[in-house]
Amino acid sequence: MFDINLVYKLENFLDEKELKGFDHFCEHYVWEMGACSHTEDRLFWKKDFWESKWGKCEPIELTFRVKIESALDIKVETERLYLNGQAHGQCGSLHSDLFEDSDPNSKYITAIYYVNKQWSPEYGGFTVIIDKHQQMHIIYPKPNSIVIFDSGLPHVGLEPTVHCKDQRVTLAHKMKIKE
Repeated sequence: MFDINLVYKLENFLDEKELKGFDHFCEHYVWEMGACSHTEDRLFWKKDFWESKWGKCEPIELTFRVKIESALDIKVETERLYLNGQAHGQCGSLHSDLFEDSDPNSKYITAIYYVNKQWSPEYGGFTVIIDKHQQMHIIYPKPNSIVIFDSGLPHVGLEPTVHCKDQRVTLAHKMKIKE
């Protein structure tokens, strides 16, 4: 049974066929500089799958939504869906994913999927989530894993270290829970 107070981490999230489809769709969207974690002084790269000029990428949304609903035994509605790209020097800032237009009577969850095919602990890029008990969850960006948590929890995507010669790429999927 789903508990919004928990932080869920699922490994081997996509199967081989889904990974190929995901990679295919990712190639067709363009990286744009200008994404930020609620403060515009820290910009990083973004590929928008939900609000882009190319329309909504429904195959990616459907795959992720159905798998999340099945894993957590809940129903959700997608609010936002995009890729983040951070290189060394592009650290995010601590923030929550609730906005002024968020319905105060609804519950929201965020899913962060780790896209990179290979990753090493020396590359950094950890996600830090602070739960309601002020406990810090440090999530290693393991390829093909996903972390799901209450969108109201403060969190930050840390930058890759100088040892990483690539971007840290994550898919951010922000959803409203259907009652």
